[in-house]
Amino acid sequence: MKTDALPPEQRSKAGGGKFVPALCNFLGTLILLTVILTAVPLSVPRFLGYEVYSVVSGSMEPEIPVGSVVYVKALPPETVQADEVIAFWSGGSVVTHRVVRNQFVEGVFVTKGDANDMEDINSVPYSALIGRVERHYPLLGRLLMIYASDVGKVYMLVYAICGVMFNILAGRMREHAREKRTRDLETEIAVQMGRHERRDPKPEGKKKTRRNRRRTARTVLMILLLAVFLTSGGAILVIQHQYKVSDALYESAADQYTLAARPAAPAAQGESPAEEQPKELAPITVDFDALLAANSDIVGWIYCEGTPINYPILQTEDNDYYLHRGYDREYRAAGSIFVEAANHRDFADSNTIIYGHHMRNGSMFASLENWSDQSYFDEHPVMWLLTPTRDYKIVLFSSYTTSALSDTYTIFSVPGMDLNDYLQMAVNLSDVRAEVPLYTDAHYVLLSTCAYVFDYARSVVHGILMPVDSAGGAPLA
Repeated sequence: MKTDALPPEQRSKAGGGKFVPALCNFLGTLILLTVILTAVPLSVPRFLGYEVYSVVSGSMEPEIPVGSVVYVKALPPETVQADEVIAFWSGGSVVTHRVVRNQFVEGVFVTKGDANDMEDINSVPYSALIGRVERHYPLLGRLLMIYASDVGKVYMLVYAICGVMFNILAGRMREHAREKRTRDLETEIAVQMGRHERRDPKPEGKKKTRRNRRRTARTVLMILLLAVFLTSGGAILVIQHQYKVSDALYESAADQYTLAARPAAPAAQGESPAEEQPKELAPITVDFDALLAANSDIVGWIYCEGTPINYPILQTEDNDYYLHRGYDREYRAAGSIFVEAANHRDFADSNTIIYGHHMRNGSMFASLENWSDQSYFDEHPVMWLLTPTRDYKIVLFSSYTTSALSDTYTIFSVPGMDLNDYLQMAVNLSDVRAEVPLYTDAHYVLLSTCAYVFDYARSVVHGILMPVDSAGGAPLA
């Protein structure tokens, strides 16, 4: 039966009832298409034999800008031609550079980044080749970063569930509207035929059974989706709340335990010219007495002007302890900035590793990835490490993305040739250039956080520790 048989006022009501289901269906379909269209460029190529990577440095600009995604296809190294762009492993990092020469006899490639002035210092052995870059698209790398993080996956799951629920709701509203129109039409016909009592139509048994089964299946599916949606949405709200709590905790710590550094006292009359030279002090002071009274695991404070980095540094015998605990030892999603357990407490090793989370709200060590941009690096060339006994200017000299399993995470307790090779590796891998002299007998730090460009990726920044004339920001005697 057609709704045209209804009276004008009934047809108007029926027509108006079609708008809301149509809107729900449109929104649901749009949401699902968005999820599919963002997932396909990152997932489907892997089934076709491609490796997919996000570009985080500008060494191949302007052809392959930062934030691009590259599709890499494996091939025999002997078939690679000059001027082709390849992806290869270098010190645990995935590097995308152009081939200058394929030296078949030696079994190596000579490569160069388009934006670099010189060829890469080290040749690339055939064994390090991942493949040739077949395609690259700007901006898609940002999507890869979203899908690579756990929080990003939760967001996309919630988004997809919303789309499915809108479509199910639209179908249920349409079915309800059809049943109502049928009942109204049957009633109207019955009234016109002289039967004044209202009777609902009684569908045949098999049709009724099938209809009830479909309705039950949709209801169960809707309940399950709603449960997942509420659980995932609740998890997102909890995470956002934890972010705010962690931010408030460390903002309070900075307000409570740090102050702007006091200027150095002028030299007294009769002091030698060398003594009259102004002392170099850390730009803030830290009340380590109060901090250590609050938590004896605190070993220092790291600060970088103009960035979110302004945190206490902790250390225990277990690296997992402060992974999700604040400096107050309470559970915090953002965790703490902490020193590798294998390092000495007083930064006496030739290199010390300092870890921090990459938080989506930009806190903790999330900003480390910014140092892979040359302009940002030039604007923030130093950080500060303050300790109860001596403060240090951290002069930065290298920034790149590497694997958590790479040699970057090697600890050197004392100087030596191995340390020299390690420092040279850091310089060669760097996405930026800094004219910083490196000394064998100096001490260094490695700052590390997660990066979402490939599995187990890490953003790292190297710096040399330069002692200054303060401890906790106060001038040394």
